Amino acid sequence: MLKQLVFIFSLLGLTTAYASRPDSTFNSKRSLFVIPFASYQQETKLAGGVAFGYYFKSNDLSKISSISGSATYTTLNQFIVNITPKLYSDNKKYFLYANLNIRKYPDYFYGTGNKSGSFKTGFTSTGVNLSVQPQYRINKNLYAGIQLGYKTERISQYPDSGTTEFIYAEFGKSGWDKYQLLSMGINCTYDTRDNAFYPEKGVFLKTNMNSSPKLLPKSYQLIEAKVDFRTFIPLSPGNILAIQLYNSIIAGKTEIPFQLLQSPGGADLMRGFRYGQYRDNWLILAQAEYRLSVYKRLKAALFVSTGDVIHIKNSEIDKLKVSYGAGVRYRLNDARVHFRFDIAKNNYGDKWQFYITATEAF
Repeated sequence: MLKQLVFIFSLLGLTTAYASRPDSTFNSKRSLFVIPFASYQQETKLAGGVAFGYYFKSNDLSKISSISGSATYTTLNQFIVNITPKLYSDNKKYFLYANLNIRKYPDYFYGTGNKSGSFKTGFTSTGVNLSVQPQYRINKNLYAGIQLGYKTERISQYPDSGTTEFIYAEFGKSGWDKYQLLSMGINCTYDTRDNAFYPEKGVFLKTNMNSSPKLLPKSYQLIEAKVDFRTFIPLSPGNILAIQLYNSIIAGKTEIPFQLLQSPGGADLMRGFRYGQYRDNWLILAQAEYRLSVYKRLKAALFVSTGDVIHIKNSEIDKLKVSYGAGVRYRLNDARVHFRFDIAKNNYGDKWQFYITATEAF
């Protein structure tokens, strides 16, 4: 942990930010930030990269167009590039969300299910994931639209032959051979938040339903549905209680590639758990975060999460997963984009985990 903190704070001094000259016409000015970062993890060794964001000027603080992303490179010659445009038309009648993710990255396979086991084997995944979601405004707070996606992935570095034979026999072969998916679906968003990046009040509800027909070679027939509900309650000036309820499920006519199974953990959904350590086709969780103002642009947060993954045909939970932690925030621009540094732990006895991003968990 000490090495991780040294790398992080040594590079925070290089953080740069740009904002256009003040313009009284707009509540939010144009802004650009670039944040270098570094970390050390077992599966990547030394990793470094940059997070960036460009935010368009806007007279509506709740609907600000942006283009954000990150690029990470490790000493093991692995990389991940992520780019996310979120664009509103001038009259706010149309909204486009898109995401492009390109990666060659190491990971661990722990099997499937929600029980803590001793099995663990490494592999490296190479893939491309593109999602496009155009939406039309039905009224002030309600948007609806379609979503199209393409994903391809292959394992570029396998476990040893004895381990792969055990995996195929115990968990199936889906995901270990190259696959590709073409998906299409519908989505609906109800949003009364005063700001998308750091809300101080309002409600957000988004529902998605995707279908992946078996149209392409080496593909799977899948259905995926998600419900994401968030509410933000102002307790006093600068102090907010944020709550999220999240439900995501995936089902297949045959087997499902293990990479597509639902999993808690990572920087957004149940910080404190390692993403991918527990996988199954249904994820249910709840999160609460108390966000408080400290001094000018500086803020802090306390958070707790609980939930688990289960199988559609077997809803048994071995040990309900709980995580908790704290973090600091630093506001980067008028759009309320914050640099975020969190540390978190879970009730399974794992070590403290840390997260560095330029977006809130929810």
